[in-house]
Amino acid sequence: MSYITVGFCALLVVVVVLLAYGGRRGSGGIVLPEAPSGGGMEDPSGENHLNVVEISPETVQPAIRTLSRPASYSRAQLVETFWSGGSGQSVSQVSVSGGSTRIDTQLADGSVRHMLIAGGGQDGALAAVWYDDEREWTLLRGGSAAADQAGRMLTYEAVLELPVGDIAAAGYQELSGTYCIYVETAADPAGYVCRYWVSVENGLLYAAERSLDGELVYRFTAGQTESEPPEAALFLLPDGSALERPDAP
Repeated sequence: MSYITVGFCALLVVVVVLLAYGGRRGSGGIVLPEAPSGGGMEDPSGENHLNVVEISPETVQPAIRTLSRPASYSRAQLVETFWSGGSGQSVSQVSVSGGSTRIDTQLADGSVRHMLIAGGGQDGALAAVWYDDEREWTLLRGGSAAADQAGRMLTYEAVLELPVGDIAAAGYQELSGTYCIYVETAADPAGYVCRYWVSVENGLLYAAERSLDGELVYRFTAGQTESEPPEAALFLLPDGSALERPDAP
């Protein structure tokens, strides 16, 4: 019986090792660590959390694929643009529920632009635009990234389509207390460089920059993300009707 017991234990160890190895192969060997609750970067063993996972230009694309955006959330977004001799900014309140996005943007003249976007993906999106308390709206059609474009965001998923050689730098960083995957692109033919900070907690773009020949021309900053589902009334048109998605029957 002792020989049988020893043999069974040895077989069990082999099976566990094989399963663990297979799991690492299935995920590409990339496991994103959870942000520590205390907000510090050191664990009890003295290891730096930046060393827990190695993200490089060669591994950042599989790492980003492990992330997914939440189905419902709301937050404020600040977009700043810079040009020779001046700058400008816009603040938007963004609410998302399933396939619908609402963006309320305070404009320089004091008015508020409302945009309601439905759909996306390969079928495209339908958007309604109105201002302040208007009862009428204009319908527009957009592509798969219509909601990001309406919010003036850099769509970080574009990194997944880049050749590895076009990714200049990548890593796992803390930015203002938020743990992010960081990606920097090489300069494109026009001289533009993009930088992304993507939250590993919720898969949302947390910050972004775009520069031209070393000069900052665009900066995106997200506020605190509220995970509670937004009110359903936010996703209705001014007359109380729903915006039909492009693929609706």
